[in-house]
Amino acid sequence: MATTYELKIYGKVQHVGFRDRIEDIGRGLGIDGVVYNYGDGTVRILANFDDEEIKDLFKKNIKTLAKKDELIKIEEIEEKELNTYIEFPKGINRISADDLLELNKKLDDGVKYIKMIFGVLEEVKKGQEEMKEILKEIRDELKNKN
Repeated sequence: MATTYELKIYGKVQHVGFRDRIEDIGRGLGIDGVVYNYGDGTVRILANFDDEEIKDLFKKNIKTLAKKDELIKIEEIEEKELNTYIEFPKGINRISADDLLELNKKLDDGVKYIKMIFGVLEEVKKGQEEMKEILKEIRDELKNKN
């Protein structure tokens, strides 16, 4: 019989699409449970595991998210066996308790990332302008040699 575990994920895991990714991983592995943001900045997962390998694979896939997505930063995954069994609906399901304050935080983070993107685009634009000047100089030099 499966046992319910609590996984606490510490790091930059809220407001970055992390819970959605956890749902995908959990469903792909056939894990039942819930994932939710906690007030201390962690993401908590309550999930049933009847196989140690599946639990380890689940945690390994969670850690891989930080390698694939630069917005996600995982510092630690704390695991606690609850010595009980909670029957969850099929799959990992996100509990969303986003109130207006939470939604505003997400919008603020979105604005921050948009500004970051525009900053990078400005640098790219500067680089393109420099390349245009260099290409113009090369073209002029080639014209002068002919």
